[in-house]
Amino acid sequence: MTEVDSMKRSDSEIGPRVFSESEFNYATPEDFLFQRLSPDGTIRGKDPNLSPETLRRMYEQLVFGRLFDDKATNLSTLREIGTYAPGKGQEAAQIGPVDALEQDDWYVPMYRDSAGMLAFGMPPAKLLQYWGGDERGMQMPEGLNMLPIAVPVATQLPHAAGLAMAKRLQGEKSVVFVVTGDGGTSKADFHESMNIAGVYDLPVVFGVENNQWALSIRRGAQTASKTIAQKAVAYGFEGILVDGNDVIASYEATKYAVDKARRGGGPTLIEYSTYRLGPHTTAELVSNKLKAPDEVVKWERRSPIVRFEKYLTSRGLLDGSAKEAVAAAAQEKMNEAVAAYRGMPPADPWVIFDYTYSSLTPILAREKAEFLGEQISPALSQPEPTAAPGGKPGVNIRNAVNMALREGLQRDGKMVLFGEDVAKNGGVFQVTRGLFDEFGPSRVFDTPLAELSIAGIFVGLSIGGMVPVAEFQFDGFTVPAFDQIFSHIARMRNRTRGRFALRGVIRFPYGAGIRPPELHSESPEAYFAHTPGLKVVIPSTPYDAKGLLTSALTDPDPVVFMEPKKIYDSPKAEVPEGEYRIPIGKARVVREGKDVTLVSYGAMMVPTNQAAEALQNERSVSAEVVDLRTVSPIDFGTVVESVQKTGRLIVIHEAPRNSGIGAEVAATVAEMALDYLRAPIKRVTGYDIPIPLAKLEDSYIPNKERIAKAALELINY
Repeated sequence: MTEVDSMKRSDSEIGPRVFSESEFNYATPEDFLFQRLSPDGTIRGKDPNLSPETLRRMYEQLVFGRLFDDKATNLSTLREIGTYAPGKGQEAAQIGPVDALEQDDWYVPMYRDSAGMLAFGMPPAKLLQYWGGDERGMQMPEGLNMLPIAVPVATQLPHAAGLAMAKRLQGEKSVVFVVTGDGGTSKADFHESMNIAGVYDLPVVFGVENNQWALSIRRGAQTASKTIAQKAVAYGFEGILVDGNDVIASYEATKYAVDKARRGGGPTLIEYSTYRLGPHTTAELVSNKLKAPDEVVKWERRSPIVRFEKYLTSRGLLDGSAKEAVAAAAQEKMNEAVAAYRGMPPADPWVIFDYTYSSLTPILAREKAEFLGEQISPALSQPEPTAAPGGKPGVNIRNAVNMALREGLQRDGKMVLFGEDVAKNGGVFQVTRGLFDEFGPSRVFDTPLAELSIAGIFVGLSIGGMVPVAEFQFDGFTVPAFDQIFSHIARMRNRTRGRFALRGVIRFPYGAGIRPPELHSESPEAYFAHTPGLKVVIPSTPYDAKGLLTSALTDPDPVVFMEPKKIYDSPKAEVPEGEYRIPIGKARVVREGKDVTLVSYGAMMVPTNQAAEALQNERSVSAEVVDLRTVSPIDFGTVVESVQKTGRLIVIHEAPRNSGIGAEVAATVAEMALDYLRAPIKRVTGYDIPIPLAKLEDSYIPNKERIAKAALELINY
């Protein structure tokens, strides 16, 4: 029996009609609308298979959800909390689905889902705390399987797909239910998440609370589809259109989809047709005035609470005194929540430093000490770890990375490697060659051509207990993913106060030198290094590549690992076959000198070393060369110690000069070692232009001549 067949009912029963490709010829969306309670409270079909206790609990949740929403809106108006997103009128589209979930299932709400979050177990005072501007409000209680509110619209959808993937990879039967609004269906996050869920047949249910308005944009301006639910068919699974003001229909449609997913039947898209009676947020009220008064009146008559009250009364489950008792209990609960919120002690200001990384980086430790008015310790370099003995000769960077990935997959059964063409193809640069054959499709797998969702499922996989290693084919391809990396991967630990601390590695080849088409030769390290919460590593030798990646794979924080494609094949070196680690955040002095310090990293270490050699041989200038290896956090101790010895500094990088890594190094050295400088700091970098195509590429990239010229200018200053 197919899932469609299982939903067919006898004439005496009512069930949701499931979209299929052959059934798109219908007159109106109402032809497919699944409804169990008419607006007058009359039940269609048999009474639901729900106990009186469950029905009463649903009613209590509806009432409290509405009361909380009204109170939060009022508190926002009084400025006791900040901007708030009301969900008045949408309670049934949240309560019904949440009550269809089981204990081990996961709920991924949107920012308007207060009623659903409260019904799922979120303490109301804690939710007020979040809207009041306190990050502790999104520190989910232990055991509550709910992700935090995602403020960027629809960005939570790929998290749900990744979380569902993680649970299935670990053999669990839990299902993930995720929600967005009708406006969110216009986002790339929606389409990529739906697509990847369909491709992998994931146990996830996508809910769309179609409240007819996305701020001031009507639903008809979001999509030309007659319904949102029918979009599911294009992604290879089922869609359901349900009356979102009918709590029973919302429950039953969601229960069907959740049970199907648990049986291995894959994802479902459910459109809950409802209406936002309040404003988009309390920060603006203009959009609410655009609604026609008769439109608002029409939807008020379809109130989910009044409708359910009429039904319960007809069943003998609610009377006047019971209704008053529920209202009184809800008011008491709300009063207690408000009192608890008002009585919360303020957070200590210094905790703003404590949740960005698993532990304070040296830079953050200095900033925290400065904030507290404490003595700032000087930046001290740490000794270089002893090199691992022995090794395999003739290893290049691509082979060294492959070795580290293989050892990581062997060491940690939770590690998964994924991205575009990383499986049988071995990646476009063959860095992952052989890993699919050795570890199989559950550990090494290809993804659709969808960088946003690659980064998005990274979030869900990590929260779900896996160690994700995501590969992007080229540097320029990280741009579509940057919203997920910046808004979620980097911030999740901080915004949940450590409740969801992401870890894993984002890998990609970067830089010029192989003559590809445009947007395949970028050096975007400054974007990532400027993002708090990320560590950014760039090796320049095969030995360092393996040792640094091994450290990244075991690091408790998310790491961006940039591989210099120009030197993937050369230089070659002896690389130990056993496990060894190079600490993240530790620079290395690769050449001792006394006249000038040259600081670089990645592919630019080649011309930097060439310049140092030429300076020594041709001008008897002794250049000390420092390889940063990590550009966030930067090892300023090693750099400062070198400058204190030489008195001169040049920073070299391939990326544009403006606000690059060189600017940060120069500014910090000026702060810490100004008295030691005998000449101005110089930068030799790419120019502040898009990198030229192949014919003029060499005119852009720093070379040994430019570096040597800058060094001589400092020597002769």
